[in-house]
Amino acid sequence: MASISQVKEHMEVIGADGVHVGTVDSVEGTRLKLIKADSGSHGGHHHYISEGLIAAVEGDTVRLSANGGNAVLLEEEADGSGLGEQSLFSWRNIGIGAAAAAVAVGAAAFTWNRRGERED
Repeated sequence: MASISQVKEHMEVIGADGVHVGTVDSVEGTRLKLIKADSGSHGGHHHYISEGLIAAVEGDTVRLSANGGNAVLLEEEADGSGLGEQSLFSWRNIGIGAAAAAVAVGAAAFTWNRRGERED
């Protein structure tokens, strides 16, 4: 795990798979504060990523230990709650494991055709 002290403003944040997750606005304590433009489905405010997700700092890039799609689900609000945690239906309420399983099943269904052969 890389040190959060290596992270600087305007660095790109990518998932373990190289997918863009955000851009660092600043470092606040043990979290990365992303610019508002990278706030996803409910914009207008900043989202945060915990230091524990940082796998490496390489040049001007922060690489996370989670793939891009999963990292977005692990972003936090300013108060430390998970995205959408205040609502009745949220990924945290049904479990991050269930969300990851749904993504894996969807990816598998997309990758394989009806005869069980992989599509390129």
